[in-house]
Order: sequence, then C-alpha cells, then structure tokens
Amino acid sequence: MKNNLKRIMALITVILIVCFVIATFIIACLDFPNKETVFFSCMIGLIVLPIIGWILMWIFSTITGRKNVASYRTEEMEETMRQADEIRFKKALEEGAAASGEDEE
Repeated sequence: MKNNLKRIMALITVILIVCFVIATFIIACLDFPNKETVFFSCMIGLIVLPIIGWILMWIFSTITGRKNVASYRTEEMEETMRQADEIRFKKALEEGAAASGEDEE
C-alpha cells in the first residue's frame, strides 16, 4: 500500500511538471495582458516543484529514519561504499592477472 502511494505521488508530480512545461510553451506563444507574469510563474513552478519534492523526501527520510534518494550519507554508508570499492578493486586485479596469464600461453 505504501509503495502504491509513493508511485501515485511520483506520477502526480511528473504530470504536474509536464503540465507546467506545456503551459509555459502555450503562454510563450500567446499574446495577452500580464503574459510575462504568468510565464514567469510557470517558470518558477518548473524550478520549485522538483525542489519541494526533494525537500519533502529528505524530511520524510529524516523523520522515519529510512534512507532514500534524498538521504544524506552517514559514516556507515561511507564505510559500505569503501568496502564495495575495495571488492571491485580486488576483482579488477584478479581479472587483470587472469588476463595477463592467458596472454602468455
């Protein structure tokens, strides 16, 4: 249920952004009084809507303790990333050694 709610909210956000883009394009093509005000309002909406979404995700992750895209990196996460890098480095060394051994034969 929670996963569906997140998907619905994400879909609504994408639809709103697409509507802002279409409205901005239409307003740019039309000529009417206060066109500049409406155009800049749409442009601000295009910038502010994703930022507000990111801030809400960050607040949610901070309050609940769950990690998501907007979460900050903790020391634990940094340690995990270091360990993953070490594993990748060791694999690359092993593959390089295996490849050089095959070349000699």
